[in-house]
Amino acid sequence: MESSFVAFIDESRAFRPQGQKVYMVCAALVEVERISGIRADLESLLLPGQKKLHWTDENIKRKLAIARQIGEIGNMNAIVSHYGDESGQEERFRRKCLEQIYFELEEMGICRVVMEGRSKKQDAQDRAHIVALQQKGVVPSIRIEHERGGDEPLLWIPDAVLGALNLRHKGQRECWDLLAESIVLQKKTPESL
Repeated sequence: MESSFVAFIDESRAFRPQGQKVYMVCAALVEVERISGIRADLESLLLPGQKKLHWTDENIKRKLAIARQIGEIGNMNAIVSHYGDESGQEERFRRKCLEQIYFELEEMGICRVVMEGRSKKQDAQDRAHIVALQQKGVVPSIRIEHERGGDEPLLWIPDAVLGALNLRHKGQRECWDLLAESIVLQKKTPESL
């Protein structure tokens, strides 16, 4: 049976105290029938000449406006983080996060996953990763696809959620507080430090 939700995934990385690096993925869980309306809501946030929203490019006033509007959209967000040594390999951290988020999504009955595309080689690695997991009998229902961030406004949601989470860790809570109620899952990978 086809799920009534689609997961839109983006990632972020940051350094934390005590020499730790954290890699995070966020899945914005959006009901299929609301996708076009939410896209329009998000596109209304663009400034003249802007092709996409990217959290790190925005000033704090804009970040607050973006967080407020995303918080009002009413979608749900799931976050998985992997904590490791700051010298750890990011692609390994990414795979650990994705494996956990795929498992959580499948448990929720969500099978369609749209991820922000990176390079052709990296996107191919994502596809090889899901195939390898499925050959082991893990997450058999998950189907992934890649989209450019400028072509899929729904990818701006997880970008903003993770940006607000990173700000919270720096002592600025305002943006996170606007989004906190949308968080339905926030956990670390089992292998995290």
